[in-house]
Amino acid sequence: MNLKNLIASLLPIAAVAALSSCSNHPEIEGTWTGTPTRIDNISAACDASATMSISFTQDKDSAESGEITISALIDANQPVTSTTDGLDQPYEVSVAATAVITGHWSYEEDGDDDILITLDPSTLQVNVDPNGVTFSNDVLTETQQPLLDSLSSATADAWKKSLTKAMAERFYDINKISDIKVRNGIMSCEIHDRDFTFRRVSE
Repeated sequence: MNLKNLIASLLPIAAVAALSSCSNHPEIEGTWTGTPTRIDNISAACDASATMSISFTQDKDSAESGEITISALIDANQPVTSTTDGLDQPYEVSVAATAVITGHWSYEEDGDDDILITLDPSTLQVNVDPNGVTFSNDVLTETQQPLLDSLSSATADAWKKSLTKAMAERFYDINKISDIKVRNGIMSCEIHDRDFTFRRVSE
């Protein structure tokens, strides 16, 4: 068999091998939403949680890489005290915010279920809704009338600064997602040896 015929005979085998290799990858394309997780490094809050979502899109010319968007719905709480008629009335204020960042993902070389992530810091956006404020009861009188109905611009800016620092640290920590398994619309994986579960969002 001459070299030309040998190459021609090997091409179909190579194509099948390539398709088999790609088929070993889990089907991650789409949007996945996790469960609320605690965030401890928000200076403006006594406690906070974030529900993370991850969206994967594939490059047009490759199923091995693409764009990634990571977003978070944030619920942060902080007790406040106001004085009315000389009586201290403590309330707990819950502030709603969102954060989002984009970047690039690619499968790790020689890995079928591990992806590497590179995020673009310039795309990080955090938004605090000045009107997205809820209140718990007065812990002393059990009244339900809130002392405030929105955040001032200065307070919202302070929250945004605190949340931006915290979410940047949380997002940048996601540089690799390992041991990805997809079954029945559920994606299980590991990030820094911690187990996470995400549910596929229907489009």
